[in-house]
Amino acid sequence: MRSEMKLAAVAVVAVLGSTMAAQAQSMVAPVVTSGMYQPSYSAWDGFYVGAQGSLIGMKSHEIAPGILVGEQLLGDIGGSAGVFAGYRYQLNDWLVLGLDAEVNNVATQFEFNGATNYGALKWDAAVRATLGYPVAPNVLAYGTVGYSWGRFDFTPSRGVDTAFTAGGFQLGLGVDMMVTQNLMARLNATWTHYGVNNVPGGGTSEPSNQVVRAGLAWKF
Repeated sequence: MRSEMKLAAVAVVAVLGSTMAAQAQSMVAPVVTSGMYQPSYSAWDGFYVGAQGSLIGMKSHEIAPGILVGEQLLGDIGGSAGVFAGYRYQLNDWLVLGLDAEVNNVATQFEFNGATNYGALKWDAAVRATLGYPVAPNVLAYGTVGYSWGRFDFTPSRGVDTAFTAGGFQLGLGVDMMVTQNLMARLNATWTHYGVNNVPGGGTSEPSNQVVRAGLAWKF
């Protein structure tokens, strides 16, 4: 009789011990390694492609035959239409990295002393790196730094073919908003300086511009 009671007591102790061990293990926080972390869904991850319209303000300093050295040429505020595409990846709750590119057909011109047509910017293209901060789940504020190319033509003022392509650094700020899961609206502004360039036929050209863009894109 006593041996049976001892066996029953041992069984009860074993059951209680295993139960308490399981409860203690469940109370210990799991060990998380860097390789185990999976970020939550981001509205910004992935590719996008879209179309845009822009307002462009042109400015340049020209040195050429018949023009005063350092004469400033102000252009009318013209416009452009183009396409853009890019890719973004959200690293965490406060940082979104991306690449962005665009090509635009431009309709604007330089004016000599605000009156005479001096030449025009025909097209431009740019590649940018973006650094963004989600101010809301569907709104991203970002800054950009990149490089832009432009095709300039000063033939109207110089009487000979003076078309040339110039490139320069570009800085910008913008805001993108996800209107739906796939439709993105864009508003941004950039400043570009194309450097000092030798112009066919003599002289130099130092153009720059300020651009404000609005566009719509489809995010994949």
